[in-house]
Amino acid sequence: MRTQRRISLLFAVLWAAALGAGCSSSSGGGPSVEVFFDSNLARAARESAVRVELYLVESCAGVSLGDRPVPDVASVTVIRDGETGSFGSSLTNGSFGLYGVAQDANCAVVAAGCVPVTIDDSTGTLAVTLGSFSGEGCPAPEVCSIETGNCGVGSGGTGGAGGAGGAGGQPVTRVEAGLIALYEFDEGGGTTVADQSGVSPSHDLTIADPRNVTWSTDHLSVDSATIFSTGSPATKIVSRAQASGALTMEAWIKPANDTQAGPARIVSMSLDPQVRNFMLGQEADTYAARFRADGEADWDNGSPTIFTTAGTAAPLLTHVVHTHAADGSEVLYVDGVEDTAFARTGGLSQWDATYPLVVANEATGDRDWLGELHLIAIYDRALDASEVDQNFAAGP
Repeated sequence: MRTQRRISLLFAVLWAAALGAGCSSSSGGGPSVEVFFDSNLARAARESAVRVELYLVESCAGVSLGDRPVPDVASVTVIRDGETGSFGSSLTNGSFGLYGVAQDANCAVVAAGCVPVTIDDSTGTLAVTLGSFSGEGCPAPEVCSIETGNCGVGSGGTGGAGGAGGAGGQPVTRVEAGLIALYEFDEGGGTTVADQSGVSPSHDLTIADPRNVTWSTDHLSVDSATIFSTGSPATKIVSRAQASGALTMEAWIKPANDTQAGPARIVSMSLDPQVRNFMLGQEADTYAARFRADGEADWDNGSPTIFTTAGTAAPLLTHVVHTHAADGSEVLYVDGVEDTAFARTGGLSQWDATYPLVVANEATGDRDWLGELHLIAIYDRALDASEVDQNFAAGP
């Protein structure tokens, strides 16, 4: 068993309601359990928790929070908020402790706790809500296997530190098919953010005022208004999108707040606030997308603007994706889950190949966005739901 280090309780540990669970006399696979995170922490937990282990134990008295209980009566592993699992074994009636521990992609505990539950002959589900924890993840150079929840050395049987792990614990890889521009903001300094897609021509971004940003090893923070721009036209994006009739905009970001608006531009291919090919932005506590299509009113501004639901844009690391398919169907995803769907009329014949690609602002400098930039990617096709989920699982 891996021992967690320096784990401290941040919130009420765990709440569970025994609504009745099948016992040895039932025909099912044993008590089932449905996992939720506390409503005050749901987005933070969904942002980071990629593995949840649940255990029935003899009692909570012997449980050390943050550690897996040994021995356990039954256990199950589920992934993400709202998913249901089954303990998969027959149990006798009695009183138990119900313990849960959630981990992030680096094996750090982000939620845990234990409460008493009672198993009886009635049928039902154990509903579990986890409160927040903070715990240290794998030490360098170890990596986390989300398949097992353990830290390990080397690549065999372990997942990458940024992903949720694939079959056999292998790292989840990002979708590469159709990728035409990629910015990972991992240069660590300087005035240039490189296009790492490997697709020619390269559309590197230049930071207009590097004094207004702070570099980290794996991301960049926009502290005050500046512009990241290709300067010259982002021609490959237009040519590839017009050829396919489709596009995907993807961003891993952490907004500075949930009040910036305009919409504040996260990424845009545009000339000014009124003329563009596409845009992904933030409007207060929602994300917004615009996309130029021939048949729409105010088409040259990418109208109409579509928005995610209220509360989806918060100062938390978030995965936001907008897809436009050749048939005009569009989807906005947040953290791997479809949030908003829309059908847009018209093709891409009116796209303008002279516009630059601009990040964290409008080309005119009057729609600034503040926060952390972890990844921006553009594809010349509409990723499907499984591919969006794959990129979410892979992490920034």
